[in-house]
Amino acid sequence: MVGMRNDRVRARARDLLETAYPIPENAEAQRLRELANNYIQEAERLEAASHGHVAKSDELISSALDAVARDYFAREVSRASTRRKRSP
Repeated sequence: MVGMRNDRVRARARDLLETAYPIPENAEAQRLRELANNYIQEAERLEAASHGHVAKSDELISSALDAVARDYFAREVSRASTRRKRSP
């Protein structure tokens, strides 16, 4: 039951995020998607090499998306502060 509740909460959060910030269809968004896939594949490879088994895919996906989100938001904050400094 706990897993179902977490899944519903996660799905609701994802829907709210997609509504507020739709995924842009540009080269940067495509690059970030590819980066996320690369993180997931590398995490699976490292997990299998170090423990002899693959971690749960939900954990890997969550970790990879966290890394991509941190990268994305760091870039956006940097861009916003640069724009703010340029405007009078």
